[in-house]
Amino acid sequence: MAAVAWSSVRACLFLVAALVFFLVGNHLKPGSEPQLPVREPTVNVLTNDPAFAGSVNMSLSASGQQNRLYSLKLTITPASAVPPGTEVRVTFGRVPGPIPSLKTGSFSSPQGGTEYYEAASPTAAATGAPTYSATYTSGQQIGEDASGGRLRVAFPSFTGETPGKQYSAPACSPQGSLAAPQYAALCASLGSDAAQWSVPVLQAGQSTLTSGDPGLAGYQYLTGDSPTLLNGSGWTWTGINAATVLASDVAAEDTQQSNVFYSGIYLGVAASAAIAFITELFRPVWRKDPPERGTAPAPE
Repeated sequence: MAAVAWSSVRACLFLVAALVFFLVGNHLKPGSEPQLPVREPTVNVLTNDPAFAGSVNMSLSASGQQNRLYSLKLTITPASAVPPGTEVRVTFGRVPGPIPSLKTGSFSSPQGGTEYYEAASPTAAATGAPTYSATYTSGQQIGEDASGGRLRVAFPSFTGETPGKQYSAPACSPQGSLAAPQYAALCASLGSDAAQWSVPVLQAGQSTLTSGDPGLAGYQYLTGDSPTLLNGSGWTWTGINAATVLASDVAAEDTQQSNVFYSGIYLGVAASAAIAFITELFRPVWRKDPPERGTAPAPE
């Protein structure tokens, strides 16, 4: 009876060990790859100068610690002097709602939900034409998402960007660049002045992504448009329209690999303990223990 009791105790110990090591190993085992379905923002640029041509720089940035704000900024530089009174209007689509202090107009679009527009502010330059800038700010991330040590970024594409081609007709006319049905809401938002707006010829300049601590230096490029590291805390692309990238946090990847290693060890120990538990559980069935010392063997 003593041998059976000790076998039961050992079986219980092996069972507890199997459960503990299994729970620890299963906790360390990494899950599936995180899904990062980033909504790529859209941008439409309109101007009342039908001969307008130039380049556009974009930047995605984050600021603040407790109340974090995310901004998408466009800086448009004309290739040559523009007539006095030239206006530039920028429309942002597929973006989260703006902060309350941002004064923008809006209209409903079947494709992008609510779209927001604002006049780009001209900034006088020492020489040449002024630059035009427009900044959209939200309390939610714009064109980027991060989870599980992965980062996905999608800069907006430019509707109507056709380097080397000039649209002679107004943007919203039947022959214009915004004549397609998906731009009907945009053209309707222009009202009676729609005929004076054209899509400028814009070439992609520099796209920049900046982030707060710890910056982007610790991320490794995986796929998409390969960026250039900028000052250790940002990425930049030159001459790429609608740049996209998927990257991984090197430190997080190292931690994940370590977790995979230790998870395998713990699960292996759990499997060994489970086998030992089963062995001890059925030990009295297939093995007859020798009689204890001082006890006569049972008669045949």
